[in-house]
Amino acid sequence: MKRFVATLGRNAIAVSIFAAASAVAETGHPTPPMIDRDGAVRVAAQVYAMPSSFSDEARKAFTDYFARGGDPAMTGDIDNIRRIYDTQWAGPILAEWQARYPVTMQRTSMAGVDVDIVQPRDGVAPGKKDRVLISLHGGGFVIGNGGVGGRMEAIPMAGIGGFRVIAVDYRQAPEARYPAATDDVVAVYRELLKSYAPGNIGIVGSSAGGMLAAQTVARLQNEELPRPGAIAIQAAGASSRGASDSQFWMLGLTGAMVKLPEEMPKLPSYFAPEDMKDPLAFPADHPGILAQFPPTLILSSSRDSLLGNALDTHARLREANVDSQLYVRHGFGHGYFTQVPQVPEAIHAWQETVAHFDRHLGKTAPD
Repeated sequence: MKRFVATLGRNAIAVSIFAAASAVAETGHPTPPMIDRDGAVRVAAQVYAMPSSFSDEARKAFTDYFARGGDPAMTGDIDNIRRIYDTQWAGPILAEWQARYPVTMQRTSMAGVDVDIVQPRDGVAPGKKDRVLISLHGGGFVIGNGGVGGRMEAIPMAGIGGFRVIAVDYRQAPEARYPAATDDVVAVYRELLKSYAPGNIGIVGSSAGGMLAAQTVARLQNEELPRPGAIAIQAAGASSRGASDSQFWMLGLTGAMVKLPEEMPKLPSYFAPEDMKDPLAFPADHPGILAQFPPTLILSSSRDSLLGNALDTHARLREANVDSQLYVRHGFGHGYFTQVPQVPEAIHAWQETVAHFDRHLGKTAPD
């Protein structure tokens, strides 16, 4: 949930890996990595330049972020963390998206689940009135509800894509545990099936919402419901696999402080230990389920701590002969596209997502 920085609730390890943001120290002689007997790699301090591919807007956003001291401190109990998120972090970003893309937003209930219906102020684009997107916000399954997080991510899809977007306020921890969020999304999907053909429904989610999009597809299979026309998994993957390269070193490349697990904020857990083996929770570990996925877009960035999960999920989708497309932007951190409306690379990410749904919705035969 940080601008160019890893999301709240990440797993990390405290080692002195990176000193700042050229792969070679100023001496021009980098210290070679050391390999432990168990295969762990130890990397000495290095200096990494800001990617030369950044747009001027991205360079300014990156430097401005650190000049102002980063994100507001997310401290206190979960209620206080949510308050800070809504008022000091997501709220201002939401206002930027609203100024860029005028939309209408209606708070309502669908199948007993709170949702925000977001669509272009001038109406849904021609040719898309029979199509709809379900949007699932990020937030580590603990923050983002109440309309702010959902609207922040729904507006680009409505404004850029001309879609009607249903942002789902799915249940989170600590008030609820897995699979409550999946239950909520499936309930909304069932309701939409009364008005839309399944091949005309898309599901898009970022971070936790990206995981939830994959979990929803798995549950729809389990309940023998028709699959959606396409999904997009952004800044996430669908695998339960543990340590990955990105988990350990992408954080340092964003300027985030790398910490021991016991130093991380004590946030409530949405998943219980036994959930890690549930095929409906992490379908990328189960080829039979994955083989029935609709066309999928995996969208990530090279400094995202969840990049490893995203790459693994894409590879497994391809192994299962699923139409999976991979879009990875160089140099950006976790969920960058949701957080910097003024940066062209963020807009391009949403345009790629819109193009994915334009290619597939209304063209995929129902099961």
